[in-house]
Amino acid sequence: MSMFYANRNMIAALPSVSLMVFLLFGMISSVRPLKPKYDEPIKLEMVEMPAPAPMPVSPKTETKQEAAAPQRPQPPLPPQPLRQAPSELAHTPQPPTPASPVAAPALQPPTAPAEPASPSKPSEPAPVAAAKPNVDGEYIARIRSYLNSIKRYPSGREASQLRPEGTVKIWFVLRRDGSLADSGIEQSSNSTLLDEAARKTVGRATFPGFPEQFMADQETHRFSVDLQFRPAN
Repeated sequence: MSMFYANRNMIAALPSVSLMVFLLFGMISSVRPLKPKYDEPIKLEMVEMPAPAPMPVSPKTETKQEAAAPQRPQPPLPPQPLRQAPSELAHTPQPPTPASPVAAPALQPPTAPAEPASPSKPSEPAPVAAAKPNVDGEYIARIRSYLNSIKRYPSGREASQLRPEGTVKIWFVLRRDGSLADSGIEQSSNSTLLDEAARKTVGRATFPGFPEQFMADQETHRFSVDLQFRPAN
């Protein structure tokens, strides 16, 4: 009795569940599969058309076609030579053979007069490229000439007694404004008097400034000049 009481809810739901199952089976059995209906194929029948009858040709048309066709002219028959008796053939003079016609000379078109040859134009001399002035060489020659003009032979008792003679190669560095930066003896004359005279010559000189085109990329330049000293007679 306690088991029925515990499962009373399920027992109460059994009638409704069985009713639903019965209705579901009834619906499934009532549904029938639908078969698709296809349209019947259309049958086409071939109808043969009768061939057209040929057009009758009237006799007038045939005569017109024959009249329209051109008639070819027949070539004339060559004339038959007349037969002559042997006696007539002997006395018949032979016709003279015609002279062959002389071909007339072909006319040539008149030739145009030759044009006078144009006088040849004298060839123009090629332009001579302007010589580039040797600014470097001119400035260096100017410096050398200037130093040789202001050089002084050493004076004093020793110089008058020894009377040295020789060439001193002196170097010096100038700035672009012509000022002296440094100097020295590059090649001695084996005489201290002459070497010292060369140094004094460079020290008291007033050099001109560099031209614009002379060593444009340098602020200073090193020069070397040979100074030759000879005693006065």
